Amino acid sequence: MVDAMMNIDLHPHPALRWFCTLAWTALVLVTLLQSSSQPVIGPAAPPGEPPLEREILLTVGHVVAFAGLTLLWWWGLSAHTTSPSALLMAVLIALLIGIFSELAQANVPDRAASWFDLLVNGLTIGATAWWIRQRFF
Repeated sequence: MVDAMMNIDLHPHPALRWFCTLAWTALVLVTLLQSSSQPVIGPAAPPGEPPLEREILLTVGHVVAFAGLTLLWWWGLSAHTTSPSALLMAVLIALLIGIFSELAQANVPDRAASWFDLLVNGLTIGATAWWIRQRFF
């Protein structure tokens, strides 16, 4: 069953690739740049320091968000250029989104820039790029 799932068609119409890539990017940016007390997506965070469980959940969210960004940008760009070039561009785009979103959070009510989040984003991008390279090159 797993082999059948891994043999999916990775080459649909380029417009579908770009729709998925841009929709995920928009969702990630809205989620990362929204106020914690008045979010556009999801429930408001309770005031005060978050408990450990919430911190773990937020970290997992960063991993999912940036693995998805790296994978989808590589997938979208690989329709137009070689796979290694697409992967390099995807890594750079995901890193820029990670850096921009952390810097922008300093200006969002109830949010703050975090070196830890930036580290998690970077490690996730690197691990995802490594996985793509091992799996698809």
